[in-house]
Amino acid sequence: MPTREKIIYEALSLFSVKGYDAVTIRQIASAVGIKESSIYNHFKNKQDILNKIIDETLKRYYEVLENIKLPQSEDDNVSELYDNITDDAFLDMCTKIFLFYLKDDYISKLRRLLTIEQYGNKEIGETFRHVFIDRILETQRQVLQKFIDSGRFIQGDAYTMALHFYSPVFLLLYKYDNCPESEEQAITALKKHANQYNAIYRRNSIEREETNL
Repeated sequence: MPTREKIIYEALSLFSVKGYDAVTIRQIASAVGIKESSIYNHFKNKQDILNKIIDETLKRYYEVLENIKLPQSEDDNVSELYDNITDDAFLDMCTKIFLFYLKDDYISKLRRLLTIEQYGNKEIGETFRHVFIDRILETQRQVLQKFIDSGRFIQGDAYTMALHFYSPVFLLLYKYDNCPESEEQAITALKKHANQYNAIYRRNSIEREETNL
């Protein structure tokens, strides 16, 4: 692993256990196995390391979305794209994204770090809300609004619908964090939630045809 990447990884590992403020550049250098001064050949300061950790984590997230071919919220025909996805395929997508958030070494540690520090560090608190709450809810709101406009979902407030979907998922992440033996139970709970959500909000094809008459 290149030194720069190792610095990012070791810093994240330390931050996720001890907290951001409690970790020093010297401790990061020691974990990497380099001199403290060598850190500054790659990063300006500790905040710069944290920023790069977030960038790397989001990069990994978007790679997961690309790999599972999840339709993007910016697509005008996103509702039609979802219509071509079977229920089983949709549940498989949800499962892969959930497992990424639960098990990926970077994002799981980042979530723990931001959870620890969000109340003591205003900037980190804002990052936590952006990465794990606001950004996800806004993306889901955009998709759900297109579902509503196309008649795929019943009429309602798209942001509230996003809250109804994501809140239980967010809770499941914390419920099953650090519980690898309960992974199957977590996936079962996730799929039941997704099925129940669709049963409440999604119109079937006959209802959609009647709505469009």
